[in-house]
Amino acid sequence: MSIEAINVVIAAEKLAEKERNDALGEARKITADAETAGKGKVQNAVKSAESQVQTLCREAEDRGKEVAAETASKVKGDCLSLKKKAEEKMDMAVAIIMGRVVNR
Repeated sequence: MSIEAINVVIAAEKLAEKERNDALGEARKITADAETAGKGKVQNAVKSAESQVQTLCREAEDRGKEVAAETASKVKGDCLSLKKKAEEKMDMAVAIIMGRVVNR
């Protein structure tokens, strides 16, 4: 082989090595960029999920307060109804008790 041919082969090998190293560097850069972008997307997704959770918790708490108020109102109505029924029967109960005490 002539020296020129050897020099051409050496130059081609050096060029191939340089291109290989450039490609590896570019691949590392692309990988790093993708990882950074991925981390950013994950962080954004986490923030979005946390925000949604907070919103859902507030909505659930508000709905819970509404249900509690409705239940309290219903129970209060039931209590008033029972009290009214008890008051209606109070005179009869007093009469029965008085009759038993007096008739002893």
